[in-house]
Amino acid sequence: MSRSRSFLGGALFAYVYQASLMLVGLWLTPFYIHTLGVRDYGIWLVALQVLNFLLLCDFGIIVVTPRDVANASGIEHAERESGNGCGHVARVVGQTLKVVLAQTCVIALAALGLFLLRPAHDPALRGPVGLILAVFVISYPLRVFPAVLQGLQDLKFLGQLRLTLWSVSTALVIGMLLAGARFYALACGWCLQQLGHDLAACWRLRRSRPDLLSAEVWRQAGPLRWRWFTRGFWVNVNQVATALSAGSDLLIVGRAINAATVVVYSSTNKLIAVLQNQPQILASVALPGISHMKTSESRERILQATTSLTQAMLLLAGGIVCVILAANQQFITLWLGAQFFGGMQLTVILLLTFLLRQADYTLAVTLFAFGHEKLLSIRALTDGAVSVAIAFLLVRHWGLVGVAFGFLCGAAFISIPADIFLLTRTLQMPVAGVIRPYVPYAWRFAVAGSFALAVRHWLGAPNVLHLALTTSIVGLAYLLLVMPYVWSTPLRGYIQGATATLGSAMRSRVLGLVR
Repeated sequence: MSRSRSFLGGALFAYVYQASLMLVGLWLTPFYIHTLGVRDYGIWLVALQVLNFLLLCDFGIIVVTPRDVANASGIEHAERESGNGCGHVARVVGQTLKVVLAQTCVIALAALGLFLLRPAHDPALRGPVGLILAVFVISYPLRVFPAVLQGLQDLKFLGQLRLTLWSVSTALVIGMLLAGARFYALACGWCLQQLGHDLAACWRLRRSRPDLLSAEVWRQAGPLRWRWFTRGFWVNVNQVATALSAGSDLLIVGRAINAATVVVYSSTNKLIAVLQNQPQILASVALPGISHMKTSESRERILQATTSLTQAMLLLAGGIVCVILAANQQFITLWLGAQFFGGMQLTVILLLTFLLRQADYTLAVTLFAFGHEKLLSIRALTDGAVSVAIAFLLVRHWGLVGVAFGFLCGAAFISIPADIFLLTRTLQMPVAGVIRPYVPYAWRFAVAGSFALAVRHWLGAPNVLHLALTTSIVGLAYLLLVMPYVWSTPLRGYIQGATATLGSAMRSRVLGLVR
């Protein structure tokens, strides 16, 4: 399967999953608040952020596995064309399995320490948290298998699997909550998704590439070496830094203010948090392909692909910003009530941070594919430290706005400048050459954003009709402004190619059903 077809298949199911997650998730939040109460739901949100730090104990090995497998697959492809031997993917898989099995002991000790030494905010939370920690440790070695499938670009299956497991686990959570299980319902849903995803990926890999799960792979990897552990060290540092900039805002709000205010902050950010995954899907699905291109394509070809990917990210992210800017207050008032809206200042700052993070995400993915995890980690650590420090400093004076502004400063003054500089060095081109393709988009986005604010003031009281009218008008205006720009860039060719591929697949499916 070609890189483009694999990318399209993975992106399609990822978007179906995200759309389902968004629609059902918007209903689940008021359901959770009604079932658990505002305080307990806020405590659960904070507890999940604490548990996320457990993921940092793997030293980044799982994160680098898809890239390493993709690189090895690209080398194997080149060697097959020249008639040489293969085995590079098997060697990477064997080394990763040995490292992950050794790390499981460290993970188990970290999970035990987290359970014993950090008392829960609510005694009723200790049992569910203990269940999550136990399943996390048991399933930890199995996380290798979906990572290998991602590196082999079996993205369509992974997308289908994630969608199926999410549907089943959501039904389980709803049923258990209605039965009165409270925190255990949420914990069981999380455990089902985690364990089911890894086991199904193992089954898939055994059917598609049984050679990667044979005893020969274990022997071919050779004796365990320390450098295997350190290959993901800088990725792990990056994960720590990302946790600082991506998950600490709720912790700061919960500690400096209270758990109930966490729900207000989370509700104001809900549409952004849900929709931010839509642009990122493009970059995350494209990562194995970019890693593969590193071994087989010219820098000019990689630059074109990277620029088009960033333009596609900005196209989606800009539309999301404009729509949320116009409709967020109306939406939250209808969805949960006016008391859960944190204000327009908070909304604007969160949206600006979102847009900058989306643009930077593509740059970071490209740099990661080229092996710059060390510099990316140092940049991310600096970004996280600056963001958290400013947020802690301003939260007592500006409240929620101060927290959001701290994380905006990290994105604007640390991440974006650093990654642009690194990309210019990697691709050996001037800064102006990296920025120039996006200048025509910038003024179009500014006009669309101003129009979105104006539409927000024109429309009346919040209701479903006004909300639908707002999003339709703003979305249409945004498309009319940016599509001429898109059609003048190389992104046009990718869109036309993806449309043709999708149309061909649909016709083949229809003809197959008719026959």
